[in-house]
Amino acid sequence: MAVQRRDYIVNEIELLGQFIARLVNKRDEAGTREATHLALHLQEKLFAMPAAEFLRLEVDAQISALMAGETPTAGQAKCLAYATLLRDTATLYHLQGRDELARGARQLALHVALCIAPGPDAEPGPVDHLIAELVEVLGTVELHPPVRELLEKYAR
Repeated sequence: MAVQRRDYIVNEIELLGQFIARLVNKRDEAGTREATHLALHLQEKLFAMPAAEFLRLEVDAQISALMAGETPTAGQAKCLAYATLLRDTATLYHLQGRDELARGARQLALHVALCIAPGPDAEPGPVDHLIAELVEVLGTVELHPPVRELLEKYAR
């Protein structure tokens, strides 16, 4: 992904986060639906393919698709942007009363974040903060086995 395009998408994700923060306080149903559509559209921009295609992929294949043709740093940034979008989408689902979808989006966000988490010697960064936030919201009891295993490895 070209740097300019990546910066545009990251900026849009940040704007979406601000929009969601306002929706949490306001509870605007139409705005929540609009933000959900925007979140999906931004995911499609990150993957450069329709949602129907990337949503069928396993998590490892999604990460590979995001990393394809990117430097390791840029690929990590795309994956972090995807995990952030999933977290934001989960918030939108929750606002709509679609709590199972919210939980699934959070678990997928956590899975992606754990897959790209830096090693134990690295300074804590945005991925670590996202992981901590998602674990706090999700807990660890009902995590899918692959996510739970990655979380256990990450915690060591």
